[in-house]
Amino acid sequence: MQQSPMQQQEGKTASRSRRAASFVAATAGLLCFLIGTSVMYTTNRSSSSVVAVTNPNNNPDIEEASSLSSSTSLLRPSRRALSELVRVEDGEDLCSYKRARLIAVSLAEHDVSPTYQASFPGSGARMTHELIRALTGIAISTDHAYAVETNRHRHSVAVKTHYPDPNGVPLDEFDEHFNGAVLVLRHPAKAIPSFFNFWYERVHHLANHSTRAPLEEWIKFRDTSLVRQLQHYQQHMDFWMQKYEQNKEKLLVVTYEDMTDDVKGPETTARIAEFLNAAEGVQTVPPESITCIWQKVVKYEDIGIKLKYGSHRTGGPKSNPYTDIQLYAIQLMMQEQRIKFQNDPDMVAIMDRYISMTLEMQPELVTS
Repeated sequence: MQQSPMQQQEGKTASRSRRAASFVAATAGLLCFLIGTSVMYTTNRSSSSVVAVTNPNNNPDIEEASSLSSSTSLLRPSRRALSELVRVEDGEDLCSYKRARLIAVSLAEHDVSPTYQASFPGSGARMTHELIRALTGIAISTDHAYAVETNRHRHSVAVKTHYPDPNGVPLDEFDEHFNGAVLVLRHPAKAIPSFFNFWYERVHHLANHSTRAPLEEWIKFRDTSLVRQLQHYQQHMDFWMQKYEQNKEKLLVVTYEDMTDDVKGPETTARIAEFLNAAEGVQTVPPESITCIWQKVVKYEDIGIKLKYGSHRTGGPKSNPYTDIQLYAIQLMMQEQRIKFQNDPDMVAIMDRYISMTLEMQPELVTS
């Protein structure tokens, strides 16, 4: 007799539970060991520097952007050239162009109520950053820059932050400036290796978004730091969900998976635009321009745009392996989050989706 999808999922869960029985029996000891030996990969924060945005393709339709003071953070600009592709001229369909007319983006001259752009590292922060800039035509700050550069206060459309992850900085003292937060989630099994690739590039002085770490390096990081990374992932989600628990209309939760989906991507971008429009001093592009902007920012490779600063990682595994026990640990964490936010239908739906994705992942029994 053919099983229903629910029965199939229950079967997979039961099978994985049986295979991970030894893990469950030794959970306390294993977690203590892993936490004790976890290696946190961070980089030193450097001082503020001046970043000049130029016209890499010598396109006459591009106005050179003004130099902006910007604190160097863990996520350096990787789509700087595309970030100037911000406003579609009224009445023009630029989506059919291989290159669009670009204009400079700068801090707003008028008062703006910024939005927190919050995400766990490796969850598409740079892509979201560029999307928000493109929708509004106003510059975004990092949390590092906003904390020390007062000229950005009330003149940035959003502030990109990984807080409370160790790679972010707190901005509680500036909460009154903010309209709310866009929280971008990504499946942790994908977000964690994406962040690790970035860390690997920084440590080895490689160009940003150029190199995937070798398999053996990923395995070392995975086996020593996965538990700690899952804790940070969980804490990050808890912080932002609880921050707006009593004011839920001030929080928009979206997923990286939806933002990059061919069907859901434009719809999700439209939701982000609508949310930003509610902020003081912000006016996004007309609704008819949203699909065009989404395609150029998110799917730039599909329409033949080549970027000097785009993400073109080579080498290393495209799909980072996990052991069965590690996949089970990821599943348990998301089940805990599902229970914790069971009164939030949107979060329940996201966690259900991520749990199903985890169950579909094939374990790779590769050890260090």
